[in-house]
Amino acid sequence: MNKAMSNVQKGISGIDFAKSPAVRLVIALATFFLLFWMLPRYENIESKYEVGAVWSAEDLIAPFSFPIYKDEIDYEKEKQDVLKNLAPVFDRVPAENSASDTLAMLRSGVMKVLESASELERSGNGFVNSESLDSLKSLVPVKLSFPEWEILHVIYKQSPADLDTYFNSLQSAAQEISGLNIVDLEKSMIRAGKLSVKESGNKLQQVIDTEKIYDTDGAARLVSSSLPLDSNLRDIAFRTVRFLAKPNLIYNAELSELEKQNRIDQIPKTIGIVRENERIISKHDPVNRITKMKLDSYKRVRLEKIGVQDMLLQQIGKLLTVFVLLMVLGFFLYYIRPNVYNDNLKLLILASLILVEGFLAFISLKLNTPAPVELLIFVPVASILLTIIFDSRLAFYTVTITCFFIAVIRGGDFSVAFISFCGSVLAIFSERDIKNRSQIFRSFFFILIGYTLSILAVNLVKIDDTQKIFTKLLFGGINAVMSPVIAFGLLIFYEKVFRVTTDLTLLELTDFNHPLLKELSSKAPGTFHHSIIMGNLSEAAAESIGANSILARVGCYYHDIGKMLKPQYFIENQLDMNNKHNELNPNMSTKIIISHVKDGIELARKHRLPQQIIDFIPMHHGTTLVAYFYDKAKSASREEVSDITYRYPGPKPQTKETGIVMLADAIEASTRTIEDPSPQKLENRIIEVIRSRFTEGELDECDLTLRDLTKIKDSFLKILVGIHHHRLKYPDKNQLELVTEREQKKASGDE
Repeated sequence: MNKAMSNVQKGISGIDFAKSPAVRLVIALATFFLLFWMLPRYENIESKYEVGAVWSAEDLIAPFSFPIYKDEIDYEKEKQDVLKNLAPVFDRVPAENSASDTLAMLRSGVMKVLESASELERSGNGFVNSESLDSLKSLVPVKLSFPEWEILHVIYKQSPADLDTYFNSLQSAAQEISGLNIVDLEKSMIRAGKLSVKESGNKLQQVIDTEKIYDTDGAARLVSSSLPLDSNLRDIAFRTVRFLAKPNLIYNAELSELEKQNRIDQIPKTIGIVRENERIISKHDPVNRITKMKLDSYKRVRLEKIGVQDMLLQQIGKLLTVFVLLMVLGFFLYYIRPNVYNDNLKLLILASLILVEGFLAFISLKLNTPAPVELLIFVPVASILLTIIFDSRLAFYTVTITCFFIAVIRGGDFSVAFISFCGSVLAIFSERDIKNRSQIFRSFFFILIGYTLSILAVNLVKIDDTQKIFTKLLFGGINAVMSPVIAFGLLIFYEKVFRVTTDLTLLELTDFNHPLLKELSSKAPGTFHHSIIMGNLSEAAAESIGANSILARVGCYYHDIGKMLKPQYFIENQLDMNNKHNELNPNMSTKIIISHVKDGIELARKHRLPQQIIDFIPMHHGTTLVAYFYDKAKSASREEVSDITYRYPGPKPQTKETGIVMLADAIEASTRTIEDPSPQKLENRIIEVIRSRFTEGELDECDLTLRDLTKIKDSFLKILVGIHHHRLKYPDKNQLELVTEREQKKASGDE
């Protein structure tokens, strides 16, 4: 991951992604245009109003006359009522053949099948598998099953008179069907309770109640149920009658749609008119139902009157809105947080969070739902992440700008911005002194308090009903629950993708169970102890000048990890006083001493330590001279010895924290050699080391001032005095017994 991000930073053409001004400009422009795209088309009345709310703007006077349009919900209800009672149009068409003629043809076909079957039976050939008989059956339009043909065949053989009675009954049914109104649709589809019938050759339409019409199945059931037939023939009769029941009312889709449109056009869309110069609403007046319709109508007509010039001015206004808000944020970063302004990766984090919150506001505006989804714009997520990744001051400033963006994206909905701001600011306070990741979920209570109080404040002013307030409180609670969860997941994402080193990451690195620290404590205990004392010194010094104390402590813990590869070559680990360097020449000793920097960097990268921690490894020595071996080489050689070979490769400290660690490293090692260390001796040694590093130019590239160095000296002295304080010398046992005996004699008067 780190290697991939490094490649991205360098870019395809060798551009330094993290520092390039061109990349910074691209990020700014992309953020600008994406936010501009999210801004809505303003609707001229910027104040949000609902029935029951109080109009807080100035008196609104109509600049022109306009109709008062009905509320869309009321209009849709009226339209649905009209459509519900609208009678569909049908054309009456005469049947091609009368039901009686069709029945006669059907009877003729059935009789031919039965006669052929009887002939086949008399010849002894049967008729089950007869192809000639099957061909005759296929000519009969009513398809009967084999058992039904058998029933008719039995009646034909045994009682031809009953078969005549069956067909005579069907004849009367056919005559009855001819007089029915049969539609070509299912009757259940006609919900109006009536229909319009257009007679052929007549322009007038006749209205018929649905009680007097039938569909094909209904007509067949009506007629067949009254036939005097036994159960064997009733099913056959129903299927036959259904075949005879041909629709004579055909649905006319074109005329029905035309009738529907005419009826809709007749519904009035307005309920009155507002005259020019008439007062629409006065300041502090409550918004009632009629007033709301007037305001909606004014906005609608005003938008219809907008011309090209107005549209251009509107776009300019949107551009200025986004520009001003981003400019204010840019000035803050440039003057107050230059380290963020000059780091494109950090700018990308800021831009991504602002865009995500803006997009959530954009989506909430587009969702057509009565639920208060605007309360699910998870602004507290941004506040939590910004506080942990950067600091509370930058988080507060950025969240304020983000809330303004949410308000303008939602068309001037500053009540949502106010609610989001309250919940997010309390979330910032809850994360200021975070010590572990689980503390992220502590912000739930703060966010809940912020959302609850602000929602009550806004909605009690509007005198909203209790149910509506409860729903908003429920959505605010969902936000409070979900924000820490989302922030927890996104924090891991930002740490990995953007290689962000947060205080949480640093706190995790202070655990002595970390593989590097465990190995250091076992292989190089002296170095480990030295690092712990340095950590105390550096943390106190960093706090005194406002630097990152956690970063300074962690930097101390890992600054000498390279020594664990050759611990016996460093004096603090030589417990048996066997100095390995006595066997080496100064040049070789220097190479071994300096190599711990390179070895430490390789170990740190192998264990994926953050780059901020890796920087401490070379910077805590800077380009200082390995003076002991340099002097030894000079005294052993008659030729002039160059100091280049005996200097650390650097770089010099680039930050306050690395500068503090450089001083702490030298001072901790130096003060250990002082015999009978008094506060004055310790102070003199601290001043001596600080002055030496200052005059050598090792502190030239970090931001430490002379005032900072004075505070650092005082902090170091306070810690070192505590470490090297004088202890009382207690008498041994014999002396203690003599003192006790003497005190007893004095008490008894013997002395």
